[in-house]
Amino acid sequence: MVGIFLIILLITLGIARFAASRYEDALKAGAIHTVPGGQTASEAAREFLDEMGATNVTIMEHNALITNYYDPKRKCLFLDRAISGGTDAGSWAVALHEAAHATHEGDAAKAFNWRQGNIRLTRYAPTLVALVCIILMVLKRMPATRVMMVCSALCALIMLVNVLSIPVEFNASQRVMAWIEQKLKRHASLIDVFAVILPRIAWRDTGIFLKSPAYFFYGMLPVGGKLRPNQKTPPKK
Repeated sequence: MVGIFLIILLITLGIARFAASRYEDALKAGAIHTVPGGQTASEAAREFLDEMGATNVTIMEHNALITNYYDPKRKCLFLDRAISGGTDAGSWAVALHEAAHATHEGDAAKAFNWRQGNIRLTRYAPTLVALVCIILMVLKRMPATRVMMVCSALCALIMLVNVLSIPVEFNASQRVMAWIEQKLKRHASLIDVFAVILPRIAWRDTGIFLKSPAYFFYGMLPVGGKLRPNQKTPPKK
């Protein structure tokens, strides 16, 4: 029985590693292709948002553990310095993919909110589950075999919920791809590059499962208090 749960845990970690690799491969593949014109990723994202009617969305440069994401409450797209000022296809793909989340409306917006909840769960819950199970095992409140079973089952459930909401990410990449085809219609080879890397960018927030300890200890605990812009501080244009 324990062997089955161990296999489940390994499959869960395998999915996370696959997702992380897809995202890393996308960045590497995109880094070697410079977009003609010298337009930065943040400038491309601004143009995309304006054309999509999301003119009220602000773009803010923000370097932290948690960055490169769209915050619907503050209507702000946060990008780290490297991505924001990048002129390569990888930087464009990341910035535009996140910008596309600002264009969700109706049911799509509800699905995006659900996706955000799943992402937060993936960031923090795996480490919390592991810590609780370890404490129970150390205090001898639960046998080691049962700890493994519970930990494996809960981690697999977290991954399942994340994967079920990943279509929201692919939808965002598809929106960007349609725009890219018009924007770069004179650069067919570069369009082909984006066609490859944009679907891979969509896997990023599934791969963060592997970075849960970093998010938990630096995001949830007091030492991580400055990792995100202050909620009371309006983003700068």
